[in-house]
Amino acid sequence: MKDIAMILKNTLIAVSISLFLANAATAGDADFTLTNRTGYDIESVYVVPSKQKDWGNDHLGDETLANGKSRFIAFNKSGKHCIYDMSISWVGYSTNDDVVWERLNLCEINKITLRYNSKTNKTSMTTD
Repeated sequence: MKDIAMILKNTLIAVSISLFLANAATAGDADFTLTNRTGYDIESVYVVPSKQKDWGNDHLGDETLANGKSRFIAFNKSGKHCIYDMSISWVGYSTNDDVVWERLNLCEINKITLRYNSKTNKTSMTTD
């Protein structure tokens, strides 16, 4: 009976450590590829920890993201955030046309594809 209890205890410890390491490996791994399939060029991409008051730096810098193109968005590997907000601005349009998504779990997302539906006047995203 003591042997079975010891085996169960050791198994429980091993499972707990494995779960902890799996979570630690993904925490802060928010890098993703953004693909533009909207039909419009993107002027700026802001991605910040959710509810941060300042949008920070544009991830495109001085460049734009043309329709049909993709860009890898990388973050500091020591970051501890997974939940982000993202704002997209369009070339030739006002800030009133910006699109914002909130509370994206980027630790679970590897690819974001943006699409625009002219019938509904809505920009949508799909994730992988």
